[in-house]
Amino acid sequence: MKNIFLDCGTHLCEGIIKFYNAGIINDSFEIHAFEANPACMIGQRVKKIPLNIYPHEAAVWVDDGFVAFNQENHLKSGTGSPSDGYSHVDGWGSSVAGIGFEHLGYDSNVITPSINFSRFLNELPHDANIVCKMDIEGSEFRVLRHLIKEGSIRRLSSIYVEFHSRFMPAETSATEKDLVDAISSLGVKVFTWF
Repeated sequence: MKNIFLDCGTHLCEGIIKFYNAGIINDSFEIHAFEANPACMIGQRVKKIPLNIYPHEAAVWVDDGFVAFNQENHLKSGTGSPSDGYSHVDGWGSSVAGIGFEHLGYDSNVITPSINFSRFLNELPHDANIVCKMDIEGSEFRVLRHLIKEGSIRRLSSIYVEFHSRFMPAETSATEKDLVDAISSLGVKVFTWF
């Protein structure tokens, strides 16, 4: 059985390193790193990590195409977002525009490719053990609901999610719980990620 790790919202690849150091993933995993913010330059970053990583410079989303994407200037927002100094707009609060995510420090807006994550999951080997980390700054609500509706959420063995309802006026801890319960009822192990 093939082991696959999907790092949705990889930012500067911190999650890959944390999951590896925690023993959740290992050298046997094929890793797909998704990051919509071009300022994060993940195509270059993954070359420095000695694992089998495929970079996807695109937003994890519900459609294939393009989306408007807000870039957080971490100097302006003061969030403490880690940065290596290559860019001021590589903040971890960067998000797909128009989803209701309210955040200080948006400095610029770019058009970035998007991936229909349901389609992507369905194209992976059907006997694979798929582990997913999802930290996509508010888009998780729309994406997870889409995966549940499409049934592709069942492709995952486990998912680690950071929910961002604190930045989403239309979402609450109750809507988070509803999503967790719905995913769990389909046989997928759900964990909180921070």
